[in-house]
Amino acid sequence: MLAKALQRWLDNHGLLAIAAAVLCIVLLLSILLVGVGYLIAEPR
Repeated sequence: MLAKALQRWLDNHGLLAIAAAVLCIVLLLSILLVGVGYLIAEPR
C-alpha cells in the first residue's frame, strides 16, 4: 500500500520536486544536528 502511494507520488511529481524534497530533508537534518550539538557542547 505504501509502495503504491509512493509510486503515485513519484509519477505525479517531477524530478525537481523530488530534488527539492531531498534538499529540504538534508537541510532540516543538518540544522537539527547543529542545534543538538550546540546544546550538548554549551558550557554551563
